[in-house]
Amino acid sequence: MKGKIIRTLTVFLACFVIAVLANCVWAQDAIPQLDREKLPGRQVKVAAICIGFDGEHDVKLKLALEHLHTAGKNGVDIACLPEEFAGTEAEPIPGPTTKAVARLAKKYNMYVICPIREQAADEQYNTAVLIDRKGEVAGYYRKVFVFWGEGLHLSREGVKAFDTDFGRISILTCFDLNFAELWRQCDALDVDIVFWPSAYGGGSPLNAFATLYHYYIVPVGAGNIIDVTGKTFENLEKPNPKQFIATLDLDRAFAHYDFNRKKVEKMLAEHEGEIKVERELSDEDLAPWWLFKAIKPGVSARELLKKYEIETLREYQHRSRKQINEARKKGERI
Repeated sequence: MKGKIIRTLTVFLACFVIAVLANCVWAQDAIPQLDREKLPGRQVKVAAICIGFDGEHDVKLKLALEHLHTAGKNGVDIACLPEEFAGTEAEPIPGPTTKAVARLAKKYNMYVICPIREQAADEQYNTAVLIDRKGEVAGYYRKVFVFWGEGLHLSREGVKAFDTDFGRISILTCFDLNFAELWRQCDALDVDIVFWPSAYGGGSPLNAFATLYHYYIVPVGAGNIIDVTGKTFENLEKPNPKQFIATLDLDRAFAHYDFNRKKVEKMLAEHEGEIKVERELSDEDLAPWWLFKAIKPGVSARELLKKYEIETLREYQHRSRKQINEARKKGERI
């Protein structure tokens, strides 16, 4: 009887220890996701993993997976790898590279942009694959302007927009930087962020497109993440060499001075402590715009703009283009 009790206690203690250890492992792997309900605006955490173009496949894939582990443990919502980061051997979608990346996307509940050389039947493309939080392929973008000598087919599908649970994104790749019509199309598709996986840094043209079209740009060549104001972020998280993390507020919104002054005054007076003018760009850039930002948890600057019938700058520009062009076709005056 005594021996049976001792054995029972031993089993109980063993089970207890296993449970405690399992709980500790779970705690170590817990993902510090952003609690958006407790934050103002619409926050999203992005990672640019700038480990370079090409290389030996298995070595580069291992490096990429190590970076994705780090991004996931830092609560990243979407991570982007560079153009053809694991070499130029073509593979299908899904294939070995996307499947390996998808496992970590699912593990850490994050989106990943995984650029590969795609084998599609008898054609090959420079393709960025979007993998969702469940580890499923959510879409792909094939490079429109292939660089001389890549030996690849050219996309016939053009620029795309992808809807995620945090916002709307587009992807452009490397040499695409040089063709303004692609960046204009991202604006027409009303995206919040453009990801740009690349074999090089890109530089000031990226800042210009962000300024012109009021979206964030996440370059994945040098990690120079760019704000909607066109300014390069100075204070980025750098948990690993060549990894750059930023938290973006997709709720921030521009509005033009035209037709809006009284509406804006009323909105700011009635929602003091909830929304503020982050920048009045006319003072610095000679552009007649406001940049609004929510400052109270649960408040959306964009929803308040709608409530007071204040068009965002993008809405104003899009409507103006459409209506003025329609008048031009009809020979009407504005």
